[in-house]
Amino acid sequence: MLAHLLAFPTAYFISISVLKYGLDINGPFDVIAPFLERVGIKDTIGWNINLLILLGPVVAFMLAIFQVLKIEWQFTKEQFLFQLTIKKVWFQLLVDAFSLSLLAILFIYLLGENCHCF
Repeated sequence: MLAHLLAFPTAYFISISVLKYGLDINGPFDVIAPFLERVGIKDTIGWNINLLILLGPVVAFMLAIFQVLKIEWQFTKEQFLFQLTIKKVWFQLLVDAFSLSLLAILFIYLLGENCHCF
């Protein structure tokens, strides 16, 4: 549950940004903008809301993946055995997929915003 709560602020911020800048629905963004400015959304990355938006999905993914991933290895003279097992715990798998999709969206935004290819 903690992993889901860490990923939620990023999803909310992306959602209200898409509503405001993509669909011209200003309400949700304008309501929370004073709070975001107070907690440092316009500042550089540091101990503010930017860190939660960027690293929240990373920490959420790490918390959830270690609940479903089981890694075993054995060394012998003849062989090296490495097993990777994923448990079917659907909530944690969905949180992992949710976190990875948020990270992918942030990465695509990073590329699109900073690419001067065109």
